[in-house]
Amino acid sequence: MQKLSYIGVILLVFASCKTAIEPFNKKNISNREFKETFQITEHTPKAKSNVKYYWYKSRNVQATQSDYAGELLDGTYTKFYHSNQLAQKGNFNKGKKTGLWKTWYENGQLASAMKYKNGRLAGRSVSLDSTGNIVSVGRYASGKRSGRWIFPQQGDTIRYHKGEVKVVEEKDSLNPGFFRKLFKKKAKDSTNQKEKRNFFKRFVSKKEENPASKNVNKKTTRVSQKKNKKQTNTKKKKVQGKKKKVTEKKEPNFFQRLFGKKKKNNTT
Repeated sequence: MQKLSYIGVILLVFASCKTAIEPFNKKNISNREFKETFQITEHTPKAKSNVKYYWYKSRNVQATQSDYAGELLDGTYTKFYHSNQLAQKGNFNKGKKTGLWKTWYENGQLASAMKYKNGRLAGRSVSLDSTGNIVSVGRYASGKRSGRWIFPQQGDTIRYHKGEVKVVEEKDSLNPGFFRKLFKKKAKDSTNQKEKRNFFKRFVSKKEENPASKNVNKKTTRVSQKKNKKQTNTKKKKVQGKKKKVTEKKEPNFFQRLFGKKKKNNTT
């Protein structure tokens, strides 16, 4: 029982010490623009290069690259406008930003959402204007822009590699790759097949059209032959009629012969 009582007393003392330390580590500062609330740590780790550290000294938060000279920020950090509108929120781990960090405009509109890992930007990042329109969307890797970044307001899409703009080289069109050659061959084969199909279609259509055209031609030739025959027959009839008339005119009739004989007798 005595052991249990001793353990209880120790726990109470530890809890009271912890509650006494927490207010000491928590800081509230204010300037002309913002009010800040954060915590500090007594740990003093070795500074790493290419990492930004946030530290507290003389009632101000400072930020330096690759080193620090004060008490490192640790835990939850919040920044407010004097209107008590939230301006920034995130977490520190021994002076380094970690996890998701967000910022807001004074009108309450989200300004940015970025992810950090060991004090460097890592992962998806989005920034917006004061009306909520997206300004940029992309990813970071080891604190540098990487991959495709979209800028909707400018209508641009830029690719980055280790923070530098990646220039996409155009391949020589005279030396196409294997797949381009393959697809070109397939395209040519398809066009040739289409041409062959079109040829056979035209050939078959001609065959289909020829019987009808032949019948039409036969009919027209028959009609024309009949017309020609009729015309020739009519011409023959007219010629024969003219010949008969001529012969009829040449042959004298009975009275002509009679008077002709009388005239001959008188003359004799």
